[in-house]
Amino acid sequence: MTFKLTNAKIVTPNGVVQGCLSFGSELIADISESTQLNGEDCEGDWLIPGIIDLHTDNLERHFFPRPNIDWDPISAAIVHDGLCISVGVTTVFDSLSVGSFGYASARTPDNLIRLTEALHIATDEKLLKGSHRLHWRCEAPSEVLREWLPDLADAPLTGLFSLMDHTPGQRQYRNLDKFLSMWRREGLSEADIEKRMMERKANVVKNDSINREFVARLAKSRNLPLASHDDETVDHIVEAKSLGVKIAEFPVTLAAARAAMDAGMTLIMGGPNLIRGGSYSGNVSVSELVENGLQIGFASDYVPRSLIECGFALAGGPWNWPIEKAIETVTRTPAHAVGLTDRGALVVGLRGDVVRVRIVNGHPYVRGVWVAGQRVG
Repeated sequence: MTFKLTNAKIVTPNGVVQGCLSFGSELIADISESTQLNGEDCEGDWLIPGIIDLHTDNLERHFFPRPNIDWDPISAAIVHDGLCISVGVTTVFDSLSVGSFGYASARTPDNLIRLTEALHIATDEKLLKGSHRLHWRCEAPSEVLREWLPDLADAPLTGLFSLMDHTPGQRQYRNLDKFLSMWRREGLSEADIEKRMMERKANVVKNDSINREFVARLAKSRNLPLASHDDETVDHIVEAKSLGVKIAEFPVTLAAARAAMDAGMTLIMGGPNLIRGGSYSGNVSVSELVENGLQIGFASDYVPRSLIECGFALAGGPWNWPIEKAIETVTRTPAHAVGLTDRGALVVGLRGDVVRVRIVNGHPYVRGVWVAGQRVG
């Protein structure tokens, strides 16, 4: 049975088609300039592909809505999924950290298992409207990474690994004074800070290289993509490429970002960086990368709504990109980075993941969402 969305501005890879999009079962069956209204009238709204988010911490936020207050993980997954759908994100890589410093409440082994099992149950029972995968964020200096990761990585929904190093004084936290101010606000004395810094640096020397190679082998054995996280230098990119990294996620300097692009990696930046006008950590801004001609995609990081805003923001001032190029940064670019060639574009024969958008006072708002041809929002 065919279902049509009519009277829409349809964003295809080749430009905008003013007309009609038809679903045939789960796929896009036709895109035409037809003016007939024998379907759902979109009243001139935009139709864009379902957004693909390769990195969101949003699930953890619903699992632990306040420090030391955990929620039922299936319920958390359902609420998280509903939020993603409401802002047009139809494919979600839920990022969970393995071996992060301090083992925050949501990142203990027991809670990682609870969240993983909840996602699988919610998926199997068809409680989720979007398509979900797991993104394992691997803290390279960690003492426990090689112990914890193999069992977690066996989860059927595993779809992406990334390599991280959040040691203060480099990469994301290269502004050491700014980072240490956070520890001081926690009430740590200068002696405690010095002790903690020595432990962090010792773990880098002991574990970083071994763990990076371990994760790279694990990803390769499962034929899954590997990303690097917060690259700062050209040497970081050279090392990442030697390990088989295909995605440079949130590089923190222009030099690292340019080296990653030259190495054939997909650049994925944080949506909030563009929308807020810069990095909250004081690192390179998306605007600077765009001004230097770098090709980028986006992940939401910590604000799911930032993705749809990025797509439409780039189509306006000061960038004025063609709308199809702007929308690709949150659809086709991230999809192809992880090998999802069945979605990410409004093309006949691809999955019917479609988002209806209306611009109100310069801001995009979602008015309808279809996943595999079925309305879910």
